[in-house]
Amino acid sequence: MGDGRQGGQRLSTAENLLRAAAELLESGGVDAVSTRAVAAAAGVQPPVIYRRFGDKDGLLDALTHYLLQKYVKAKRQILNTAADPVDQLRETWNLHVEFGLRHPDAYVLAYAAPRPPGELGAAAKRETVSLLRGVVAELGNQSKLSMSVERATRYVFAAGLGTTLSLLQEPPDERDLEISELARENALSVILHRKPKVRARNTKLPARAVALAEALRGTNDLPMSAAERSLLDEWLDRLADQKG
Repeated sequence: MGDGRQGGQRLSTAENLLRAAAELLESGGVDAVSTRAVAAAAGVQPPVIYRRFGDKDGLLDALTHYLLQKYVKAKRQILNTAADPVDQLRETWNLHVEFGLRHPDAYVLAYAAPRPPGELGAAAKRETVSLLRGVVAELGNQSKLSMSVERATRYVFAAGLGTTLSLLQEPPDERDLEISELARENALSVILHRKPKVRARNTKLPARAVALAEALRGTNDLPMSAAERSLLDEWLDRLADQKG
């Protein structure tokens, strides 16, 4: 690795360091990613790391961003190929869990580290959530949500995170991967508006409130003041999140 080459092309110093750090993380966990070990693996002197990233926390922040960008790229590919937003949610859920199980230390560093990520890592994490929100918002546009876009996004993210971390607690040969499928379908059943067997009063109201909120989100020429618009948004979210 010390020659800093990949596919016959010389890597930048920063990318060479991050690739070395990623390999150390994969093989030995966060504790293995010391500035000295990364420098040795990348074939540079430790001061180079300090000049590039400031300190170990800066290195871990950049590493989180580096790892999540690979995940984001794969997620975008799914969103560009699957047309139905429900299918997109299913496939991106599967990708999220697969990423966590294949790269457990990277996953914990990105999503469950005791200390919150720095600026770079936080930006990458926000991008993953933003992509999820885009899919959920499309469901809202189609009047398929039983709650607000924000609540549905948070619910799916929390459910996926909890499922992945729960599976990571178990030895690989003892994991019941069908739990992920069950959790995924349960999450969908919670956020999606389903036609009831017996028609109940106001069952479609939350879905309609979400659809209206999303339709108005990009509209700036409504005949109302900013305060009135804010109040309307609050009312629509309250209707979207009502129970029963």
